[in-house]
Amino acid sequence: MIKKFLFILIILLGLQLSGQTAISGYIDTAETHLTERKVFLAKISLKDIPDYENAIKITSSTIDEEGFFEFKRSLIDKKEAVYRVYVNRFEKALNDTLQVDKLFLFSKEDTLVFKKTDSPFSEYSNTNDSDTEWQRLKFFEARLKKPESIKEDSLSDAYFSSLKSYTKDSLQILVVKLISIRQLDNQDLLGKDILKNKDYYIELLSELKKSDIERSDYLFLENKLAFLITEKAESKYQSSIIIIVFLILAVIGLFAFILKVRSKESQSSFNEDDLSKQERNIRYLILEGKSNKEIANELFISLSTVKSHISNIYSKLRVSDRRELLQKYRN
Repeated sequence: MIKKFLFILIILLGLQLSGQTAISGYIDTAETHLTERKVFLAKISLKDIPDYENAIKITSSTIDEEGFFEFKRSLIDKKEAVYRVYVNRFEKALNDTLQVDKLFLFSKEDTLVFKKTDSPFSEYSNTNDSDTEWQRLKFFEARLKKPESIKEDSLSDAYFSSLKSYTKDSLQILVVKLISIRQLDNQDLLGKDILKNKDYYIELLSELKKSDIERSDYLFLENKLAFLITEKAESKYQSSIIIIVFLILAVIGLFAFILKVRSKESQSSFNEDDLSKQERNIRYLILEGKSNKEIANELFISLSTVKSHISNIYSKLRVSDRRELLQKYRN
């Protein structure tokens, strides 16, 4: 009975100890030529990918005689994040120290095991689904870079055109989509794609805001989306203002033209019927070049009466003096 109890206790203790390990694996120290028998673990912010100079070093694990290393689960965050394991290797050909590393998505609930291979970290199993999709994306990218996959004159155009399509059609996990979009932004192609697919990015940003992904990781997308949409709206607004101003000026110009034409028509048009018989006689004598005194003598009326009739003639025919009256009838 005691032996049975001790056996069960040992099994439970073994399960507990194995459950404490989140990341483990083997390094072939004979083939790798390590500068020190250590594997290092670091955490990388999504916004620092692919350049991870700002990676936060967490700890290191000593490699035992069999090449085994491990990292405890207590070192890993509960929320999913990007981690990096690496070793320092001496490269004989270059006579220098190089880092061999692997990036992967991981959380405290996951387990990752590296297999013992000639090249460190080349093969592993990870229970994290996001990492599985991310590695598929990396494989797709690597395949695009092969010469036989280039179908356009520019590798950059071919590469990122295909990458955009793959991101939208094949990626399902939000954090992997964000990593892929970050790569578009690093190549200054995100802004152009947002203008072409505004609705897609608005919906994606809405999903990111509802997720547990840190806002700082997708702030670049939020800022660029806000800027481009605002810029486009302002451009449309400015275009509308220019069109409105042009139309107003056109209306004012047309109105001024109509007034000018009507004014000329009113100045050039007159009605002989508005004049009395005596006024028509005086007008006729004026057109013959008679003076006021000569008109008074010829019609047997006073000079003041002639002047009064001439004033009425000017008013009815819309002229201001004798010269303008002569010009009107010449025309």
